[in-house]
Amino acid sequence: MTVSNTQRNVHAQFQNAIMIYQSFSGDAASGNSHFAMNGGTLKNRQDHLIHVTNTNAIITLNGVKLVNDDLAKVLLSVCADGWEGAANKATLNAVSQQLEDTILVGSDSELTLTLTDGSTFTGCIDGKITNAAGDTISTETGKVDVTLGDGCIWNLTADTHITSFTGDASQVKSNSHRLYVNGKEMNIR
Repeated sequence: MTVSNTQRNVHAQFQNAIMIYQSFSGDAASGNSHFAMNGGTLKNRQDHLIHVTNTNAIITLNGVKLVNDDLAKVLLSVCADGWEGAANKATLNAVSQQLEDTILVGSDSELTLTLTDGSTFTGCIDGKITNAAGDTISTETGKVDVTLGDGCIWNLTADTHITSFTGDASQVKSNSHRLYVNGKEMNIR
């Protein structure tokens, strides 16, 4: 699937390939939102690859080839985006998956990132978010819990602050960057 979104609807502040949200307009029930993709290719030409707002989204990617042509290289954003009524939460389950680029989690938002079955993440997590109009949405990273299963690797591409980490410190490759867990620098190489 190739997405080249060039427009925003009335409320949306981003142009995303995949947007998971609850508008509370009466067209969908409240609760968890789900997106799962097994295999295939997901190609994004503009803005964030996946965006979550105003819902609790559970995302599972299993062996998907992800291609992000946008210059900002945002894999996932979780933040406020013009709707009200629910929290901004996402769970990203990566199974036999290669993840790349930046994950953005706004100060009012939450992310649970779990890598299993030899998955890798080459990227960072940040809370500095600017929307498509250039307005600041967030300046600090929200609550982020990361779990690396056996054989999974996180290659840092920038300094990153998260709330909790489960896994072996040797699974995180610093590349001269720092990982802070609950405000304390983690000892990684």
